[in-house]
Amino acid sequence: MSNLEQFKNNYQQHIENLAKSKTEWIKDFVEAQKPKKPIKTVGEMYNEMKKIK
Repeated sequence: MSNLEQFKNNYQQHIENLAKSKTEWIKDFVEAQKPKKPIKTVGEMYNEMKKIK
């Protein structure tokens, strides 16, 4: 294998790895942007427990 072919293979592998990491980053970013359920305070949970009983 010539140096040029080796360089091409290494470069191709590098580009593929960058694309994979970028895709993962975008998926994580999109997931982080989704609205989350509001966090209940201890007081709210206590009031719910009182209603149930």
